[in-house]
Amino acid sequence: MNSNKNVLLITYYWPPSGGAGVHRWLRFSKYFTQQNINLTVYCPSQAAWPIIDEELHDQIPSGLTVIRRKIFEPHKFLGKSNSKGVGFTENKKRSLIQKFIVWVRGNLFIPDSRIFWIRPSTRFLSKYLKEHPEINTIISTGPPHSMHLIANNLKKKHNFRWLADFRDPWTQIDFYHDLLPGRRADRKHRRLEKLCLTNSDEVITISDSCSAGLKKIVDREIHVITNGYDFPEFDSNEIILDNKFTISHFGSMPFTRNPLVLWKALSELISENSEFREHLCINLVGIVDYKVIDSAIENGLKEFMSVIPPVKHSKSIALQRTSQLLLLAANNTGNVKGILTGKFFEYLGAKRPIIAIGMKNSDLEVAMKTTNGGFFSDFNDKLNLKESLEASFRHYQSRNLFCQAVALEQFNSKNLASKFIELL
Repeated sequence: MNSNKNVLLITYYWPPSGGAGVHRWLRFSKYFTQQNINLTVYCPSQAAWPIIDEELHDQIPSGLTVIRRKIFEPHKFLGKSNSKGVGFTENKKRSLIQKFIVWVRGNLFIPDSRIFWIRPSTRFLSKYLKEHPEINTIISTGPPHSMHLIANNLKKKHNFRWLADFRDPWTQIDFYHDLLPGRRADRKHRRLEKLCLTNSDEVITISDSCSAGLKKIVDREIHVITNGYDFPEFDSNEIILDNKFTISHFGSMPFTRNPLVLWKALSELISENSEFREHLCINLVGIVDYKVIDSAIENGLKEFMSVIPPVKHSKSIALQRTSQLLLLAANNTGNVKGILTGKFFEYLGAKRPIIAIGMKNSDLEVAMKTTNGGFFSDFNDKLNLKESLEASFRHYQSRNLFCQAVALEQFNSKNLASKFIELL
């Protein structure tokens, strides 16, 4: 057996976990096994995942070893108001309770509420790796960044080769300051972050801007391997599109992703164009902050809007393909320039035009232009957005609204997995 082809992946998100965090490595794992990489996945069992999707079990490649260990997550006992995560507010009455819970999260559970899984995982994996000497490479993927700290402990004990995959930043993530870290907590967050960035043999992140941010912390090479997708082959002409002029968003929408410029543009269009008003339908599929809903209602959009609870991934894919337009709203926060979510590539795979709202000159705008995936609007460019919506509506009326995305191979999961394999 070739010891260079035996890898341990440490991850929090793994089926039956659903949501955005699981798909990057679930897709990559398939191509690891195809390239004769013996991959062992270490993950929690019965964790407090926000979304459960049992169907994702079917995507786990055969021959892959999965080790599951119990995990203690204190945030499960801190009250239901924390169930949606940082960036969400269930209602106005609970705001003070939520603020306290978030403070506990940012100041006592460092780097995150999976902190109590670090020591038992280190002990268990140390023993496991001694019993399986063929494994000599570890990949940790975060957030949660506790996964990196487990890998760091194993690196100190056994000096394995360690690849740290930052799917999102740590102290540079959009909601970091919303965690209300005090000086002491902030110093600890930054010390642990730098420790992982320094001790790992390779650091990988998902965009050029995220890479530049990490380089400000440590002076070393940061590899960029974006999120990607297994772009499906299907005839979009055989898909029956929604009768209404549907604008659909899939996934979580915290208040930092509230597309205010879209609500304002749509408000003007329904008052100016009776046909637009007659056909408009807004679908928000997933967990949505009440502030997002309130701002849409304030702009007169209540009767056009449907808020749909999270659905299974297969159902989400099917709904994306039938929607007239797909909404992608970036977080209007400090690190927005580097945000390039997996949802963007999933939308490209649906072959429907994307409305992307974000920061000008961001990685998202560059990717939109590169792929010709739809149209991009700055957070404050209502005029441009309004004109694009009007043009899309005209194409919708003439049954000529479609997407001709290009240059997708660079974002194919198989090609991206090959980049990881090269780093091994």
